[in-house]
Amino acid sequence: MISKFEIIEFARKFGVPETTIERDYAQNWLLAGLSKTTLKMALKGGTGIRKAYIEKYRFSDDLDFTLLEDSEADRIKKEISKAIKKAKIESGINFDENFRFKEIENGYEIIVYFRVLRKVGHPLRIKIDITKKENEIVVLPLKKKKVIHPYSDGCNAEVLAYPLEEILAEKIRSLFQRTRPRDLYGVWYLSKLRLNISDIIDKKCKFKGVKIDFDSLLGRRDNFRNAWISSLRHQLKSLPDFDEVFIEVINYIKNII
Repeated sequence: MISKFEIIEFARKFGVPETTIERDYAQNWLLAGLSKTTLKMALKGGTGIRKAYIEKYRFSDDLDFTLLEDSEADRIKKEISKAIKKAKIESGINFDENFRFKEIENGYEIIVYFRVLRKVGHPLRIKIDITKKENEIVVLPLKKKKVIHPYSDGCNAEVLAYPLEEILAEKIRSLFQRTRPRDLYGVWYLSKLRLNISDIIDKKCKFKGVKIDFDSLLGRRDNFRNAWISSLRHQLKSLPDFDEVFIEVINYIKNII
């Protein structure tokens, strides 16, 4: 396990709380543990961007996956338990082997508790969201990617991940399903990479029955703004201006659909 001083230095370098670095570090080892289970699933979302592609992307609180096969809840619980034990042994992080597991409408939600720096008080947590196979369509070929691990200890893990194009398409779809600043930030950030998603955005939306409704999106502008700082300020050093981001995202989506 890395030292307290390394965590403090990373927190200073990236301008985020030490707890953000602790979680980022623990996520890598949890991914390493999960990679050694029999679960067939693909990493996606903001963590997929940061862990598989872009180190300087914002930090993330959760690990998001899509199952690639049908699997019973009991089997998933057993494999998650194995992953936590493996991560605990290999990293030295104090992962709590008692985790929360519940089946939700879209799949499964797991809460894993851990301690790196803090010895007393409430432990930190990582939420793992796993979407059932039948609840998502995977359009593009998945990629085997090495987990980006900038820390000094050796965490050599590979994950199966969505390509960036599919992550972007899902984030655009999410903007018309819910009001989460992380989706807005993700679309804004990835839009600058000029990814070609024109062939998949329609498929992703049709699968979920999502309508591209700009009036609805514009009507939720204040809701996005009100949660902008509180949702993202612990995940990156400096937040871009909300109004500029919102306008750029609207224009970008209009240009590609």
